[in-house]
Amino acid sequence: MFRKNLSIRKARSLLQTSYNWYKKERHTLDPSLRMQLENTMQLLDQAIQNNDKNSADQYAKSLELFNSNHIKRSFFASLAEIFFALVIALVIATVIRMMWFEPYEIPTGSMRPTFKEQDHLIVSKTTFGLNIPLLTDHFYFDPNLVQRTGTLIFSGDKLPIPDNDTKYFWLFPSVKRYVKRLMGKPGDTIYFYGGQIYAIDENDQELHEYLESPWLKKLEYLPFSTFEGQIEPAFAPDRVTLSQLIFRHFNMPVGRLLLNKNTLQGEILVGDHWIQDTPTAQEKTHDTLETYTDFWGMRNFGMARLLTLEQVKNFTDIDTDTLEKGVLYLEIRHNPGLSYPGPKILTSPYNRPFLYLTPYVSVIPLTEEHLDAIMDNMYTARFVVNRNYATRYSANGSFIGPRSPEFAGIPDGTYEFYEGKGYKIDWGGIAFELPKNHPLYRRDPSNIQKLYNMGIEFSTDYAPHSSNQGAFPFRYAYFRDGDLYLLGAPILKKEDPVLKSFAEKELKKQHDAPKDKPYVAFQDYGAPVTKEGKYDIPFLKTFGLKIPPKHYLVLGDNHAMSADSRYFGFVPEQNLQGTPSWIVWPPGNRWGVPHQPPYPWLTVPHIILWVVLGTGLLGWIVYTQIHRRKPIYHKLP
Repeated sequence: MFRKNLSIRKARSLLQTSYNWYKKERHTLDPSLRMQLENTMQLLDQAIQNNDKNSADQYAKSLELFNSNHIKRSFFASLAEIFFALVIALVIATVIRMMWFEPYEIPTGSMRPTFKEQDHLIVSKTTFGLNIPLLTDHFYFDPNLVQRTGTLIFSGDKLPIPDNDTKYFWLFPSVKRYVKRLMGKPGDTIYFYGGQIYAIDENDQELHEYLESPWLKKLEYLPFSTFEGQIEPAFAPDRVTLSQLIFRHFNMPVGRLLLNKNTLQGEILVGDHWIQDTPTAQEKTHDTLETYTDFWGMRNFGMARLLTLEQVKNFTDIDTDTLEKGVLYLEIRHNPGLSYPGPKILTSPYNRPFLYLTPYVSVIPLTEEHLDAIMDNMYTARFVVNRNYATRYSANGSFIGPRSPEFAGIPDGTYEFYEGKGYKIDWGGIAFELPKNHPLYRRDPSNIQKLYNMGIEFSTDYAPHSSNQGAFPFRYAYFRDGDLYLLGAPILKKEDPVLKSFAEKELKKQHDAPKDKPYVAFQDYGAPVTKEGKYDIPFLKTFGLKIPPKHYLVLGDNHAMSADSRYFGFVPEQNLQGTPSWIVWPPGNRWGVPHQPPYPWLTVPHIILWVVLGTGLLGWIVYTQIHRRKPIYHKLP
């Protein structure tokens, strides 16, 4: 059966296809059939020119019948037509995805809770400029359109990111794109305190959006993931002897260890020269860089885990007789030094040697009230439970292994915690809140300790088993205005007797420590502001992180699981490619516009794009209108 009521446009398309074949293959037809074909095409062409829909429909159907009976296209001709159609479609799709918009699926939890694993986004590629397809650059770029605290998409091109290569449509070589939050523009200087960012711009003007932005209200940012950052070995001129180890944060050299026979000398980089690390610098106020933790506010943050009393005895040097009684104990590692405490060479669970910067250790006893507050603010990575064992969710497959922690009594499934609420993740990433009687909500100390210590990596490597433990939980402690924060919440308030006692003991321990074995207290150094409440500009310029020209600082909203500028450094301007504009899946309260400042629509890139598209569409309409009035059929000799 043939199609009914063929339109003039479809009839013309059929005539064009038949005529193209006729020009090349007419000699293969019997003369009588050739005459029949020519007559049908001529009549159809006349009907089209006269806009006679009924006649055009009649002759088009006759032409279809003739083609089906007498025109046999070769396999290679059909294949070539399909091939060229696919090539054109791929080129158009590639241009659209790189210059206009594209779908994007979130593979990891680095931007939780803003974007979660399995989220599907629509990404606008014209927010800042116009991208050049298949190249990391722009036809046009306006840096004024880049908004601090906004999310963005950038290319990993020429950034030190492993496994960075990919292909567009499995054909065009490309590099992966990543989503992070923009937390620093060229010329900005930023400093980390209290999980927040204090910043000034290139003109020394205070940037209050980092403290006042509603988009950052429930987020926290830290200047490091591990104290060591990225360690880069350097060799002597013989290229064999290891001469020094360089510690890099934000992909910049910060400190180094000089290896001289059996001694280690720690130094930090100040400007363009190296100076000896001063381990006791934090004991006094100073206005120059003197020690490793001076950089960017590192001294304001510690790494934390929960211990039992027996584990405190076995895995720390703390005299437990001096501690108040607690249900569990919070161990905080802080203020590592390149000179003292000295670094150590340890062996990883995979029997690989690695360098470990020895920090100072503090311990706080926690009551049931504190543990309840921890559970009320618990967050974890997304994890999979299978046959009473758990592993972190992965888009590439989640597999239970010998280091998977036991979660007895938990039904098989995929779960996550955020702000103390547990969720079960069903098909497509759709989350359902767990009932309060779910066994994951158990408030016994062992369950809280397990979720806290192993809730990011879900590996027993991160369970307490050693004092010099390299695999330490990606959990952090910091002060903000006198309160001690864990999990982004003030778990111990400044008026808490436990915290007051801890602060007094820390300062006394620092004061009483011998000069050859100094101790640096974990304390609240305070925000970088003056007595008048203004930003301390000289302090920020000395100890802050300055963003270089034409580069941007990007950080993940989930500091514990994000590989971001802290690892690969600042992102070049040409790598910025667009912004997430809409969460299309899964349904729920996050559906719609992402949690970020709104980007304007009436911009030069948008205007250019729509002018080009409108001009192209108008040109196509004019062309087709003119073209459809021209006859197609011309009898050939």
